[in-house]
Amino acid sequence: MSLSIKVLYDHFVHELETKWELDESKKIAEIVFSHLFGLSRIDIFLNKSISEPEEQLAPVLHRLLRGEPVQYVLNHAAFFGLSFFVNPDVLIPRQETEELVALILKENDHRSKNILDIGTGSGIIALALHTHRPKWKVSAWDLSPEALEIAERNAHQLKLTVDFACLDILNKDPDADQYHVIISNPPYIPSAEKSLMAGHVVEYEPELALFVADDHPLIFYDAIAKYALKSLKKKGKLYFEIHEDFAHQIQALLNHLGFEEIVIHHDLNKKARMASAIRS
Repeated sequence: MSLSIKVLYDHFVHELETKWELDESKKIAEIVFSHLFGLSRIDIFLNKSISEPEEQLAPVLHRLLRGEPVQYVLNHAAFFGLSFFVNPDVLIPRQETEELVALILKENDHRSKNILDIGTGSGIIALALHTHRPKWKVSAWDLSPEALEIAERNAHQLKLTVDFACLDILNKDPDADQYHVIISNPPYIPSAEKSLMAGHVVEYEPELALFVADDHPLIFYDAIAKYALKSLKKKGKLYFEIHEDFAHQIQALLNHLGFEEIVIHHDLNKKARMASAIRS
């Protein structure tokens, strides 16, 4: 049976509105219709028809109405123009992480470099960088074997070679003068902030990748900066995604350790969300 996509779309949005505002419902619906049927917003409003769509839409709608993030329902997330497999073992990519990748590409040319991504998760940073800088030799670490399986799957899907390893940066000795660039988007949300966060984040995304103890929120920044201090080549660069509330503390930490040219970068929402520094 062939049905009007516009009618189906309007019904889908109406159902989603029982849980989200109209704009968010439309955004989710467009992601679903694009992923399942290859339809753009223009296709939807041109009122094209499609055969037997209910079998695919019904289970998706059911899971969405339970509160599951659309990226986990579809096992798909877009990041920096690329398509990634995701599930609840890894974080859903965010806009500010895209901005971090853009910053790194802007400040580093195409010449061959050794790059390390610490806490790689689904591999989005490492793989997005490698896509745009194919001469770079990219390594990526994570503490979670499940996350690394997904990162390796994404690398295979994108036909990219990355040296993945299951390592804990809190217990890693330095590798002297090894890397030109080290990047990390580590866990940085204090546990006390859980109650302030959206339910779909707290209930579905991995705690290991999100939260840190309230009494030591910079634990990963401290460990990674100390590792980078010896493992970066001279004039090598360190990049972090950061919690806006800890920007000054991270700047002070990097300064205390002896890094140079420390910069706190603001995202498109004018929040302090990235930091960069150079090994002296």
